Amino acid sequence: MKYAALALIACLSLFNQSVHAAAAPQAEPEFILPAGVSPDDPEAAELAMQYFTLGPSFVTNYDGSGRLKYLKADISVLARLTAQPYLERHLPYIRNRLVVLFSGQLEETLQSTQGKEALRQQALVEIRHALQMLETPSVADQILELYFTSYVLQR
Repeated sequence: MKYAALALIACLSLFNQSVHAAAAPQAEPEFILPAGVSPDDPEAAELAMQYFTLGPSFVTNYDGSGRLKYLKADISVLARLTAQPYLERHLPYIRNRLVVLFSGQLEETLQSTQGKEALRQQALVEIRHALQMLETPSVADQILELYFTSYVLQR
C-alpha cells in the first residue's frame, strides 16, 4: 500500500511537469471588461480583468488521521490585469499558504459541496491576505475570485 501511494505521487509529479512548463501565473490571452465598460473608456485599463492559472497543480496530503490521502487541484484566479506582476512576484509564498490550507482539511470537508465552496472561499482569503501583507490592501483587492479548475481526491 505504501508503494502504491509513492507510485501515485510519482505519476502526478511527472504529469504536472509535462503539463506545466512554468510555475508563474499564466494569463489567458484575452482580457475581460465589466458590463457597460467599453475598451475605449478611460477607466477600461484599470477595470480590465483576466484569468490567471496558479500552476503547476497543487498536490498535497490531507486529513492526517490514518492512511495517506491526497488532494490534487488546479486553481485559477480572476484578477485585475494590474495584479499579474504581484502574483508572479509572490507566487511561492501564495502557493505555500495554499498547500498549508489544503493539507489541514478533513476528508468530510473536502468531499462535500459545501466544504469545497468553503475551501474555495478560504483559499481566496489566503491569497488576498498574502498580498495585503506583502504589498498593500489595494493590491489584495485586485484578486476578485478563485476557481478550482480541477479537483481530485484520492482516499
